[in-house]
Order: sequence, then structure tokens, then C-alpha cells
Amino acid sequence: MTKKFKIGVIGVGMYGQVHCQYFQASGRAEVTWACSASATTTRAAAERFGIPNATRDYRDMLKDPALEAVVITSPPDTHVPMAIDALRAGKHVLLEKPMTTTRRAMQRLLAEVEQHPNQVVLECSCRHTRLQPKFGFVKNLIDSGRLGRVYHIHHRHLIPTTFIEYNPKGAWAMDKSKAGGGPFFDWGVYDLSYHLGLLGDVPQLKSLRSFSINGLRDMTWAAPVADIEQHGAAFMEFDTGLTYYYERGSGVHALVPNETRIFGTKGSLRLSFPTWDSNEVEFFAIDDRGDITQETLTVDMSAHPENDDIPLVEHFLDCLEGKSTPQMPVALAARHLDILFKILG
Repeated sequence: MTKKFKIGVIGVGMYGQVHCQYFQASGRAEVTWACSASATTTRAAAERFGIPNATRDYRDMLKDPALEAVVITSPPDTHVPMAIDALRAGKHVLLEKPMTTTRRAMQRLLAEVEQHPNQVVLECSCRHTRLQPKFGFVKNLIDSGRLGRVYHIHHRHLIPTTFIEYNPKGAWAMDKSKAGGGPFFDWGVYDLSYHLGLLGDVPQLKSLRSFSINGLRDMTWAAPVADIEQHGAAFMEFDTGLTYYYERGSGVHALVPNETRIFGTKGSLRLSFPTWDSNEVEFFAIDDRGDITQETLTVDMSAHPENDDIPLVEHFLDCLEGKSTPQMPVALAARHLDILFKILG
């Protein structure tokens, strides 16, 4: 009989229940503990997914010697103490993004992870980025030399809506002290994971200039504290000579589709990297006559599941079985988060 890993989920609200669903469906794991600050939420999740143990105190599950790993999906300001307690209890950790809200907490976690080299700690910003076909496809194009040397990345996505519209219970995420930031913390970890990963995680930040602003849209109707940024941009320079213009907004008086442009000395690419957007990548070059050429390349997405959380769960389980190493270790996630701290000042 195939071994099933016993998993505990801390924070069984909207996204915690997604984790419960896909771990239970994997056939390789069973969720044996559910935890949330709300007794009602915890009980409902336990009943929905057939989870035998439910608690409001995550430390209860850490005492269970049969429990092998925890998934931490509570608000980001709680992540680090929970992860440290889990590691000290001998558990593996799947940590939702962003990993935390302050540099001090981030450094505490990095120091603790170093003390547990035999435990898996995977941060979730590989979800929409490194575990899907568009990442490998574009990285292979770059590695082939077809673009030449990549010297500039441009990424922009602006929307008038916020996540409150589809998840009113997530109003806490409008509070910077709990969430760390707005669209930069929500999506910035994915954007940096994707774009810098295409270049092998080699570029190191040298300098940046940025702005961020809130108050564009009154969100106090949904959240008592709504002080996260709603729009911001940064121009970054890296030690490899790469420059990177990055802009995000949610609750902005604009609608700009998610678009990445990658510029090389021999050609450039235009794409939208999320899996739910087009699977076409446009390649631009200049021919011998000096005319621009445009070629549409198609990424085969047929083998990719309908939800990006499925390969995330499978990757974590592969890491537990020793078949893989984390695509997003916390040390790398911390490099991205440190850039976001600098963008927001």
C-alpha cells in the first residue's frame, strides 16, 4: 500500500480549503488536522473534507507524532512563528506567500530553516510561475540564445477591482500590518519568481527607484483598516546589466492587461505568463533587410492541470519523498521579498 503523508492545514479559510481539497485528492496524502481562529470555519472545513482532528490552536497538531507536514495559510503576519514552531516540532512546511510582513521576521525564519536541513520548507510563489509550462518554454528560448543577451524586462498589470470583491472574508488583507502590502505583496512574489527565474536567478539587485500610493479607491466599506498600496511601480537595475520596469495596481482607475515584455540583443518576447491567459508567446526580431518580424509561438498546456495548486501539491509531496528539491526555497523567496520591501520603502 502506498504511504500517505499526514498533513495539517493551519488557516482553513478560502485558500486553506483549496489546499485541503487537492491534498485529499492527490491519493498521496491525507489531511488529518484542520486549524483556524474561527471555531465555525474549522468545524465546517473538517466536515467538508472529512478531517478527523480540528482545533483553534495550531500547537495542538504539532504535538501529534503522526503528523508529518503542515501547510500554513493564515495571514502573513502569523507565518513565521508558526513555521518556526512547526520546524522545531520536526514537521515539514508548505508556506503560503508572502512568507511574512517584516524583514526582521524574514531573517528569523531564514536562520531557523538553516537549523533544519533535513526538513522540507517550500514557499508557494512557485505556484503560478515555475511549476507551469510557460516558464520552461520561455526559459528554454532564452537559454537557447535566440534572444541574445536579455537586457530589459517590462511588466505591467493594472485593474480597478480588488480581491475583496471575490473574498469579502479576506478584508484583513487590506491591513498592511497583517498583509505586508497590497498588489506588490499579493502578486509581486509571483512576478519576481517568474521573471528572475527565467534568468536562472543570477541577477542581484543593485538599485531601484519606486513609487507607491493608496487612497485611490475607498475600501473602508469592506475593511476597517485599508492602508495597503493600490498602485506602484519600480525601475530596477541589477548587477548583470539587466534593467526591469515593474508596475502593479489593484483598485486603480485603469485597466491594463497582464503583460510581460522581455528584450534581448537579438529579439524580444511578449506574453502573459499566468496559465489562465493566452498560451501564445510572440517573438519579435529584425531581419536582414531591417524589417521587423513577428512569430507566434504556442505553448503546449495540454498536460497542465486545470488548477495551478495541483502541481504545487504534487511538487511538495515529491519533495517529501525525496524525488525533487523545492522550486522555491525560503532563501530565494526572501530575495524576492527583500526587493518588495525596498519598493514599498
